[in-house]
Amino acid sequence: MDRISINTISQVIQRGATNPLQELAEVAGISIDSRTAKENDLFFAIQGKRFDGHQFVNQALTRGAAACVVKRGEVTNPGSQLLLEVDDVNHALLQFARWYREQQSAQVIGVTGSVGKTTTRSMIYTALSSCLTGIQSPANFNNEFGVPLSIAGIESSHQFAVLELAASQVGEIRELAAIALPQIGVITAIGHSHLEHFGTLQQIAETKGELFEQLPATGLAIVCGDDPFADCLASRTTARKVRIGLGENNDLQAVSIEQDQQGISFRVNGQQYLLPVVGRHFVNAALAAIAVARELGISEQDVAESLRNYSTVPGRCHQMQIGDWTVIDDTYNASPDSMRAACQVLHDHVGTGKRIMVLGDMLELGPETERYHRELGILVCQAGVDLLFACGKQATSVAQGARSAGMSHTIIITAADVELLAENVTDLLEPGDVVLVKGSRGMRMERLLQHLQQIVSDRVTAGATKISCV
Repeated sequence: MDRISINTISQVIQRGATNPLQELAEVAGISIDSRTAKENDLFFAIQGKRFDGHQFVNQALTRGAAACVVKRGEVTNPGSQLLLEVDDVNHALLQFARWYREQQSAQVIGVTGSVGKTTTRSMIYTALSSCLTGIQSPANFNNEFGVPLSIAGIESSHQFAVLELAASQVGEIRELAAIALPQIGVITAIGHSHLEHFGTLQQIAETKGELFEQLPATGLAIVCGDDPFADCLASRTTARKVRIGLGENNDLQAVSIEQDQQGISFRVNGQQYLLPVVGRHFVNAALAAIAVARELGISEQDVAESLRNYSTVPGRCHQMQIGDWTVIDDTYNASPDSMRAACQVLHDHVGTGKRIMVLGDMLELGPETERYHRELGILVCQAGVDLLFACGKQATSVAQGARSAGMSHTIIITAADVELLAENVTDLLEPGDVVLVKGSRGMRMERLLQHLQQIVSDRVTAGATKISCV
């Protein structure tokens, strides 16, 4: 963040109030977590459903925070010059972020959608960063607290910023986009995520389309042309539109898609691209990156070279080697659409070992939850998976679906929790096997990866002990 005087910030969030004691003080960053607050940060004591930042004001000051934004009358501190009092801290954070964004000249790219937001955001950043200077949202900073923090990471020297926007209810994308002020908007896809909150796919599309509504007429809207809601989304903006996808009706169409041990290769307008990843679903993210890069004047050759160096985000179809096993870590989250993509990943996998799928429940799907899990079991069988492990309250539904499609019950194992599956998985693993692990965030499927890593570590330790005793 560019350094800003506390008095300037005070005038933004306190409606012109100034404090002579703060005239020379400057802020170098903002924080909402006292544990990670740095020297000269401005700490916002935000209030959430399960926490209240006012409890940690003194801790933030001890760590070197230049000042703290607090609710009026909530904190009594002898050093009152270190407190900026407002009526609503959460609103003040948004207010500051909007003002700070208006001071920056960087091109802002907003990314939303039901699936693939983080992958698309990181792919765009990869495509741009070899030629331009900029930032992307750190981790999953995509809500009312994360987006302001991401905006604060922009500096006057930056030429672009790729910001991820998410929502759990109608209107949230509109509010976030009104703060981020993107000139380019990307909607990845409309899928069956958070149906418990939104109710219908149409309502999800309406919410994601709020991003396009906020684009200026001179901006650019990038939409997946293969999505059934493409026309609906495109109609939400007067900005220019670029459709991307695999169908012939798209402005940017990927053709000749092939998966091999090097990764996914494809062509766009005669240019060959290679992504060092597993999974065809990465192609749409790459197409969005290509479209953004073209808009910012980067050549197709430079984009192709940049994407060859793309690294997957942990938890999102990230392939790793654990001992003698290939593990595909897709543990960050799950929905019917991303589960379908995961099944395709295993179907396309090139290798000699068994293809093993370890699945946890998909959460927040509403009244149709059981049906979606039965359909998942059918997809697993159709993918030719050699072993299926399912855990959670819906594990039985997944198993029923797999058996109904012809999968033998002898290669299906269910349990209430992933930790109860762990020993079964390792007992049946052999060198060369590939294991894909996926489930909703609340299932904490990464615990299986930790178990596998511990098994390998114990074996190494045991081997070293034997050698030292010879």
